[in-house]
Amino acid sequence: MLLKLFKTFFTLGFFAFGGGYSMIPLIEREIVEKHKIISKEKFTDIVSISGGLPGAIGLNIAIFIGKVSCGLKGAVVGAIASLLPSLIIISSLMILFSNVSDNLYVKKALIGVSGVVVAFILYATYKIAMGAFKNKWYMLITLGTFIISMGFPKIPLPFLIIGAMIIGIVIELIEKILLVSKKEEIKNVV
Repeated sequence: MLLKLFKTFFTLGFFAFGGGYSMIPLIEREIVEKHKIISKEKFTDIVSISGGLPGAIGLNIAIFIGKVSCGLKGAVVGAIASLLPSLIIISSLMILFSNVSDNLYVKKALIGVSGVVVAFILYATYKIAMGAFKNKWYMLITLGTFIISMGFPKIPLPFLIIGAMIIGIVIELIEKILLVSKKEEIKNVV
């Protein structure tokens, strides 16, 4: 399993242009659908938690998936496998790019790659949204957070994340209280 984790994140690291958010659909395809290392629900939870933590989301996801599937060793393997391709690519590009940075074809290629990155981010947003909208409350929290972040861009994102977490916990508690009281009503009727 450790070798499979290393191979998966190492390979993804070489082909995931645009950073962590563009990697999400690729990670999901490999980890959830192809290798079935974790479930889709657990993946959605990991992406949500990883996005709320400081640092690169792709690295956070790799560490969480490694930890969930193989413990501490898996977390270390996930981190190394996720970081190593970037180190290799950046070191190589530093040497190469200084020689070709003015080349017209290189500039056009980078414009083409940026279009793919936007498409991957939109696809990742769609996939995460479909997994996260478990009920109307989750959808309302998402829409509310989006509207607030667009309408009030000066509000720090950690405040929005913490606020959404608190609202989610309150909703969960209210639903549990209502479920318990509904069960008690049924007991009283019987």
